[in-house]
Amino acid sequence: MLQFVNGFSSAVDSENGDVIIKFLQQSPNFDDENNNVIVEEVANIVLGKSTAQKLSDALTEILSNEEP
Repeated sequence: MLQFVNGFSSAVDSENGDVIIKFLQQSPNFDDENNNVIVEEVANIVLGKSTAQKLSDALTEILSNEEP
């Protein structure tokens, strides 16, 4: 199943180099008083340092081949 995300946050564990990525979905919440944004966590992943580097390299390659 695909999940739509339009935000993320990330952190690195300084002891072992694991990368933690939290994928988020931000959506408007219109109510009578004001307009707010709801932020919901979609998924959290933890990657070892080498896997995180491979993901970074793959994303860089994919995006560099993308036409503007």
